[in-house]
Amino acid sequence: MSPVLKFIGKTTSTVVAGTFFVILAWQRDALMVSFFVGAISNGILSKVLKKAIRQERPMMEYVLESSAAGAGSSSSSGNSILEPPPPSDNGMPSSHAMSLGFIGTFTGFLLMDYHYPYSTLLLLVAYASISLWYRIVSKLHTWEQIAVGLSVGTMNGVLWRCLCFGTTQPFSSAVTQDLPINVMEFVTNNLLNDQGVLPLYGLAIPALLGAVIVGSVERRIGRFLKLKSEKQKDAANKQA
Repeated sequence: MSPVLKFIGKTTSTVVAGTFFVILAWQRDALMVSFFVGAISNGILSKVLKKAIRQERPMMEYVLESSAAGAGSSSSSGNSILEPPPPSDNGMPSSHAMSLGFIGTFTGFLLMDYHYPYSTLLLLVAYASISLWYRIVSKLHTWEQIAVGLSVGTMNGVLWRCLCFGTTQPFSSAVTQDLPINVMEFVTNNLLNDQGVLPLYGLAIPALLGAVIVGSVERRIGRFLKLKSEKQKDAANKQA
């Protein structure tokens, strides 16, 4: 696997989440807060869909192959290491693909609003594509899981864009009709201060939600408890 592909694939979540939070902390206006609410809602939906569909990751096959290879080499090395450890949640749809689809789509519309060159959009698409390709190559997801996640995330991005501005068209230059829902108006009236920004102490909530949803805290806790249980079983077997 290319070192560049591996680096981009492994750091995408940290880079995207970190960049998002920095911009939110710097701007804190109705648009960014609404964007954040949509991204978190999209992340929650991905976890709900995983629980409902319950399709395993291809990682299970990889684990078996790696274990067999490790067992064959253990006689010479004395031990075997499985890298990376398998995620404990289901794979359909890919939450990474849903997040990149949503954030990429919403960001793409904003770039067009501010008349950024199309090369910027192409770089955005290229970065997301490399990250998602890594997840297929490393057998964290099948291409179907990536495709479904990306499609749902993209549709959510378009829908949320319309709801944020209260219009029926995502393009700012299009002739639109007003919707009964305007997320940015709700955020302005209920979450922002008199200066039209989110108070600094209000960033604690995005930080906490981001750690739970984007950081997959429940997955990490589940993995920790599983490893702890396996160690206790191994210790009990050795004593027996």
